Amino acid sequence: MDRDKVSGKTTKKDNKKMEINRRGFLFGSAAAVTLAGVNTAKAGVRQLKKGEKRNIAMIGYGIQMRTALIPQFLNKKYAPNVKIVAVCDCDRKRREAGAKQVNDAYKTKDCRAVADFRDILRDPTIDMVCIATPDHWHAYISVEAMKHGKDVYCEKPMTFSVDEARKVIAAQEKYGRVFQTGSMQRSWREFRDAVSLVRGGAIGDVKYVDANYGKGGAKLGGPSHPVRFWDDPNNAAKEGAPNPDVDWLMWLGPARMRPYSDQLAPRGVNGFYPMFWRFDDDIGSGYNGDWGAHHLDIAQWGMDMDKGGPYKIIRSDEPHSTDLYHGGRRQFGMKMLFKKPYGDIELYHGPFGTWGTVFYGTKGIVAVNRGKIAVWTGTGLVKPDAAVRKAIADASFRKDKLVVASIGKDYGTDATVKKDNRLATALDSIEKIFAADIEKAGLYNSPNQVQNFCECVETRKPTISPAEVGGRSGTLCLLCNMSYQYDTGFDWDPAKMTFANGTGRGISLKREGDCNGWEVVV
Repeated sequence: MDRDKVSGKTTKKDNKKMEINRRGFLFGSAAAVTLAGVNTAKAGVRQLKKGEKRNIAMIGYGIQMRTALIPQFLNKKYAPNVKIVAVCDCDRKRREAGAKQVNDAYKTKDCRAVADFRDILRDPTIDMVCIATPDHWHAYISVEAMKHGKDVYCEKPMTFSVDEARKVIAAQEKYGRVFQTGSMQRSWREFRDAVSLVRGGAIGDVKYVDANYGKGGAKLGGPSHPVRFWDDPNNAAKEGAPNPDVDWLMWLGPARMRPYSDQLAPRGVNGFYPMFWRFDDDIGSGYNGDWGAHHLDIAQWGMDMDKGGPYKIIRSDEPHSTDLYHGGRRQFGMKMLFKKPYGDIELYHGPFGTWGTVFYGTKGIVAVNRGKIAVWTGTGLVKPDAAVRKAIADASFRKDKLVVASIGKDYGTDATVKKDNRLATALDSIEKIFAADIEKAGLYNSPNQVQNFCECVETRKPTISPAEVGGRSGTLCLLCNMSYQYDTGFDWDPAKMTFANGTGRGISLKREGDCNGWEVVV
């Protein structure tokens, strides 16, 4: 039964659903009322009193916020002039744990635990927000925060839909706020060096790019999955047992009504990345929006497409998945074509491997991933196939043309990983050998994504990943997902960010169905 369309004879069960749906609609519609009267004029940064720090609120207390973002915003090196004053989550245990984490670090009791993000947005003393909710909330909170004069750090992927990406881009322009997308690889030395070589011409004209993420034959592949309530239907009673700590209507927000599931909203403070919601068609976009948001972003940066995009999406010809969870969707193999003055660039989506992003130019190859980099020059144009990709994976390809390679252990969040320092040595060599190319590229040099954001809040200069950059990288993720979800290819207008030449029929660039009153309005 549709949430807002009930016809024919109704049962008591139907009436109960209607009441739940009505409450959801009224709850969401209240957003327009409770956030009314906002000053939408462009404004600069709030003037601080002597000794006062800039206040930030953290919205969405999951593992990314707890282990990555809060520690960085607490770090005086990255955020010397920032104070975390609130942690907001619709789960009581999470928000209280978040406030405790901050208060323990500061050795105070000043940080508040807040249930409703709208209370954060209405607070004029809060200058910035950091958003780390599931993807389906990113756009609404980002736009409303900017309307309220707040600068925004939003986790990747920037939005759930292309329509939302266009709106967040428009909102940053309209309200003049500082915006940073959490595409943290742009602030990592190995990725900046790799892109500098590509943009500086060290490997000639780029003709092919690989972006590798998602496990082709595993349960978690590249695209998202059809909506399902339970990870294990036989365990439905346990997964769906009532959770009095979470405001489920608020958690769902613009997503369609469904029963509570602890796979979507894990109970309490979980110690794992909850992939169930990320692979849900109504909330995320699979590995496309997870790791794809990193490696496609580096591809976009290397191709100098931060203000552009592909003109054609080509359907994968890989076999359809036989895993019931995948809904029959292919897991990798789709392609995108980008126009350059010298001809097309073909981007291919492959499964996880040694390299996250690989650039194939007319004079060489650059491959990069976290903690890894390799550079070949003088190879001439190499068209990637299975054999080439396999040889590149362990840097055994054309060793006579291999300039630098580091496939060591210089990346890892696990404290047991013993760093071997090969990456730093390799990057030192690259920066010496290719100094002229790196200088020619002249890339934005950000030492850290959070630090860059905090500095730009004060200077009012653009961040390394403002809304347009994050929106267009996120759009690449969404185009990939649409191709797999609908098993099709189509033409694309990168300037207008919409379908071209009459293609894309039957595919919506907006959320399908109503938004329960949480419509993103710029």
